[in-house]
Amino acid sequence: MRFTTTLASFLSFTALVYASPLLKRQSTVTQVYKFTGSPVKAEGIVVRSNGQILVTFFDKGEVWLVDSPTKKATKVATFTDTTCSAAIAEVAPDVFAIVAGKYSNSNTPGSWGVWKVDFSAGGASPTTTLVKKVPESGMWNGLTAFNNDTVLVGDATKGAVFKVNVNTGAYSVAIEDSTMKPSSGMPMGIDGIRYANGNIYYTNIFANKFYKMPVDTDGKKTGAATQIWGDQMADDMYVSPEGVAYVAASSGIKRVTADGKVSTVASVRSGTAVTIGADKSTLFVAGSDGAISSFKVPA
Repeated sequence: MRFTTTLASFLSFTALVYASPLLKRQSTVTQVYKFTGSPVKAEGIVVRSNGQILVTFFDKGEVWLVDSPTKKATKVATFTDTTCSAAIAEVAPDVFAIVAGKYSNSNTPGSWGVWKVDFSAGGASPTTTLVKKVPESGMWNGLTAFNNDTVLVGDATKGAVFKVNVNTGAYSVAIEDSTMKPSSGMPMGIDGIRYANGNIYYTNIFANKFYKMPVDTDGKKTGAATQIWGDQMADDMYVSPEGVAYVAASSGIKRVTADGKVSTVASVRSGTAVTIGADKSTLFVAGSDGAISSFKVPA
């Protein structure tokens, strides 16, 4: 009788746990592809409208295309005089902007710029062009589409956000803020950055913080940064139209709601960036171990 009572209590508790809206199980993670050799340190990721995945690499100034159904990867772009490619974002239908520069054992200030990879003419091979190399750049890493012809770029060593016109190459410093500066003696501050809903969302990687800041139509800040959470190292992220962020953090992929509720939704500990799939129901993750993973957007 005691065993029966205990078992019944356990089953009731288990049912309560899984029925509770506050205690959600993590999503199942699927490995889509694994890079080995060189390049391997996947850094940025975006999905084309046809479902193909574009990946950048911290250990190579290149972009590779991953075709999920065939499990094949192909190099589609090389950036001259660079050793590192970082964030990538779609700026027009099938046209992508990418940060690239020189980083090997150390950073080369002034080597960073924005490139454009254009698939819009059709076919398997895109057109690759340099938009602008910026001599004032410290170390560029994060990048986000801002409007039809402009991207915002996070400068990790200067603690600033640059604005770059991807058609003319015109650039300027849009924001400098203490929350973006390097801290604790480490050389990098602002890392991942995304624009959504009139705000920029960004991580300060070695300060272990995630922020939101309101900006105007020129990319200038209109108010103070708000710290959303801050207890672990985090990199790049995807932000939904509803303001829900999915952040690649040291302990997994974090889901951060607009009001600051945080939960771990996927166990990907090597994640560097997160993006949404063409189906709008799947999230894809780039990993520093070369793994490209996916999981379903949590309900």
